Amino acid sequence: MAEAKWYVVHTYSGYENKVKANIEKTIENNKSLAEQILEVRVPMQDVVELKDGARKTVSKKTVSYTHLRAHETR
Repeated sequence: MAEAKWYVVHTYSGYENKVKANIEKTIENNKSLAEQILEVRVPMQDVVELKDGARKTVSKKTVSYTHLRAHETR
C-alpha cells in the first residue's frame, strides 16, 4: 500500500474534537475505513498561563481544523 498522507478536515471553531470523535466512531463501524485511515488529530499546543501569580500549563487548539492521516485510494 502507498505511503499515507495528511489531509485537513475544515471544521467550525469549537467543533474540532467533536469532528474527531465522529470520524473515529465511523472508523470503528467500518472496517475498510480502519485500514485506510490511520490517525486523526486536533492540533494542540502547550501554553504556560499566569493566573493569580501561579504558572499553569494548558493545552490549547492552534487552528480550527482536524488533521487526518490516510492512504490515498483511487
